[in-house]
Amino acid sequence: MKFAIIGAGVTGLLTAYLLKKAGHEVQVISQQQEQVALINENGIIHGENRQQLTAYADLEHIDSDAFVVLTSTYEELSPIVRLLKIRCASNKIIFLQQGMLFLEKAKTLSHRHIAAAILETDCVKLSDTEIHFDKTPQVTFGLVKGHVEEFQGLLKAASWKAIWVERVEAQLFENVLLASLIDPLTAMMKIQNGELVTNPHAYELFRNLYNELYLAFPEIESLQPIELVAASCAAEPNAISRMLADRLAGDPMEVEGLMLYVLNRTKLELPLFKSLYHLLKTVEVAK
Repeated sequence: MKFAIIGAGVTGLLTAYLLKKAGHEVQVISQQQEQVALINENGIIHGENRQQLTAYADLEHIDSDAFVVLTSTYEELSPIVRLLKIRCASNKIIFLQQGMLFLEKAKTLSHRHIAAAILETDCVKLSDTEIHFDKTPQVTFGLVKGHVEEFQGLLKAASWKAIWVERVEAQLFENVLLASLIDPLTAMMKIQNGELVTNPHAYELFRNLYNELYLAFPEIESLQPIELVAASCAAEPNAISRMLADRLAGDPMEVEGLMLYVLNRTKLELPLFKSLYHLLKTVEVAK
């Protein structure tokens, strides 16, 4: 199988590494010319292992029969989507992004087959070509449009645990609620997940944020009970949220795709959540 990974942050590098390790043809598309040169020279490195592959700075090199995997942030999507319509009109598309705002863009595409995916991993990006992870990543796939059969090969395509769900939007929303509780707080304070429950001040913010989200989305009580979220943070105290991993690597955080979606979905003000949104946007602008 052939794959073109658009975006070379932690998610893009990990996805490319796992697919190449499984024996597939993999291209990486990065907007950073320096990173493109480094990947072509060094490959993608994980510990003692190295996967050599090809990187480009634009989409024109993508093979017409390759799966196109989008890992870039929502803010980077608009020009990419325009180019996909022109240069990759026949490709199968997979959105592997945090949040749900990307669905608006996905539904504007005329491509026949589009899927969405959720990545669960402890991977961190150490440099433009090096990543580190201990746990086997898990990917949840679901159909946005087209035929399920076109994507079934993905379930065994790489060194990941993969499942397929029938109602991917419901799964995405459940993941949005979980990420909304953990990612903004940990990224803003630069703390590991476990500190949300061991640090009394962080826990107070965590609890207040949960109560605020509950007012807007009462279903959070059944989808993401606070006891289970806290227990999962305590069980893996050294885990790092995806948003924090991006911040530590100096990469753009998925603030828009995750947080703006939540703010747009409710009529309530969500003052704490909105404050975290603006604080994180300030951090990005300050870079």
